[in-house]
Amino acid sequence: MKANVTLKYRPLSDTVMAYVDGLLADNAESEQIPDISDVRRDRVDADTLVEWSMVDGKEYLVGVQQMHASVRPHVEGIPSVIGVLVTELVLVSRDAAPEADTSPASLLRTFEMQHVVDLEQLLRPITITAPVRATKATTKAVEAALHHMIDSAEAANDDAMRPSIAALRDLALSIGDGEGLSSARSAEATFQTISQSNMRSRRQQQAWLNVVNDLRDQRTWSRAIEAAMESPDVVSEVDAASDDD
Repeated sequence: MKANVTLKYRPLSDTVMAYVDGLLADNAESEQIPDISDVRRDRVDADTLVEWSMVDGKEYLVGVQQMHASVRPHVEGIPSVIGVLVTELVLVSRDAAPEADTSPASLLRTFEMQHVVDLEQLLRPITITAPVRATKATTKAVEAALHHMIDSAEAANDDAMRPSIAALRDLALSIGDGEGLSSARSAEATFQTISQSNMRSRRQQQAWLNVVNDLRDQRTWSRAIEAAMESPDVVSEVDAASDDD
């Protein structure tokens, strides 16, 4: 049995959607096409939503939405073939749309491709350990700590911080909607944005990087919360950096 997989990728949001839009029998005369319309939705991490369908007592991937796809295309808990196809599509988009092209048409462009794969390649992999989930209280505390950082940064009214603020807001949204699951890809994307930013205060930048680094794994979320609430005042740091200039 073959599966026709369609993938769509928008570089602006760094989001991939993939879905099975049809099954193909290897031998049309003898093989019956199963019904995959009955799906079960599942989060494998905060940035990945998957749809599974049961065929002959086994679960197969029939849909996936993956945030920050270019950061880490391979996701634990979903078939490895999806990571291979996502990587291919991301590379195709980079070749077709150079980073220097910032025209509206280029920014809003969506790339699409189709592949035919063996249905068995979409079989749900065996998970050795169940995903770690933080408590709802801890998740809410992380959200609050990140918004504390965001509010402090916005008060500084520093244009150089806007990309980092947007990345922090995206991370807070991922964690808040992630049902206590890992937001490792959102954390990595945020870490990269802050690392590459032109923040005036290097002390502030390092403090933010430390917080985000601890948000990669729920086991260090409590340390991230504490660090976020104790991070240097952004307005004071920006003023000090301006005086140094």
